[in-house]
Amino acid sequence: MRRDAPRVVIAGAGAAGLSLAHALSLRGINTLICDAGKAGQGALAASAGMIAPGAEIGEARSRPHDRSRAFAALAQHSAAMWPDWAARLHAESGIDPAYRPCGSLVPVREPAMVETFAALGVEGEWLHGAALQARLPGACLPDGALFLPGDAQVSSPLLARALMTILARKGVEIRENTRITSLARAGDGWRIMTESGEVEDTDYVVLAAGWAATQLHPLAADVYPVKGQALMLDAGEDCANWPLLRAGNVYLAAKPGGLLMVGASVEPGRSNGAVDPSVAKGLLQRAARYLPSVAEMVQLAHWSGVRPALPGLMPRAGLAEPGLVVALGAYRHGVMLAPVLAEGLAALIDEGRLPHPIAPFAPDTVNEGLSSGG
Repeated sequence: MRRDAPRVVIAGAGAAGLSLAHALSLRGINTLICDAGKAGQGALAASAGMIAPGAEIGEARSRPHDRSRAFAALAQHSAAMWPDWAARLHAESGIDPAYRPCGSLVPVREPAMVETFAALGVEGEWLHGAALQARLPGACLPDGALFLPGDAQVSSPLLARALMTILARKGVEIRENTRITSLARAGDGWRIMTESGEVEDTDYVVLAAGWAATQLHPLAADVYPVKGQALMLDAGEDCANWPLLRAGNVYLAAKPGGLLMVGASVEPGRSNGAVDPSVAKGLLQRAARYLPSVAEMVQLAHWSGVRPALPGLMPRAGLAEPGLVVALGAYRHGVMLAPVLAEGLAALIDEGRLPHPIAPFAPDTVNEGLSSGG
């Protein structure tokens, strides 16, 4: 590590925290990561690992925001980084995060939606009949669907393993079950205290602890939890080449080994880890509407996770005050945005600049005066 490098403490070992620690290590900057639970768990472990800017931009049409175009640019920029980033993680860790440019299917009724999405900067192709069945065998989409070739997915558990393996090899310390309870200015830097009474002095603190960061700083006070429940099914066939299906109130994500993930409920304000069989039933009913064979698939797992959201459902990333960096409110986009936020915030810490794709989401510009869109 560089002798002149600042010391950085990251609160949170999820997608944002692990990815930023990796980006900082490439710059010779040492970090300490503290997580209240287990590294790589939480929202990251529960995630479907979708890197789907096209589908997200399309769905965002129903909740207009003055930074919708900025978010589209951020998402597309990050998605474009993913192929090289995934290859680098694989090379450095020996673990393939299973990045797959599978595309997304979005049910639509009008072929003209191709032009609507094109106006938003998203390439698409309207499919129906045999062409649609070739993409997703057995799909029930009589009105057709828009295929978005730019969307992709990754295995969230493998992503976490790859990042943690690299960080361990680089000597980055991850302290699990270490909850940071307070932050205070200490000279030109910061002093953190943990629940067990540990004290660390550092040049920079990064708040990347999801909704659990609400008590640490006023800029995190409006982060709220959005619980999501999801299922894993045995598809009974090789579905690895299937695209994502994004139908608004349900998604399908085929995983290696003949597995099919179905998600996800949206439960604002809830943060408990319990699962509800009635929610699973609803997810299966909605999924079977688009892929009837779901009704015959064996359910292998049912779990929940908690997404960190901000009013307006836009992220907040940048410098909150000298030496304090935030990476908050990624909602369901943590995996998709991981490479762009990691590289951008690493540049902020190392060079004092925030790259343009992230700048619209800096703390002094984002989410001002917006009501909750949870």
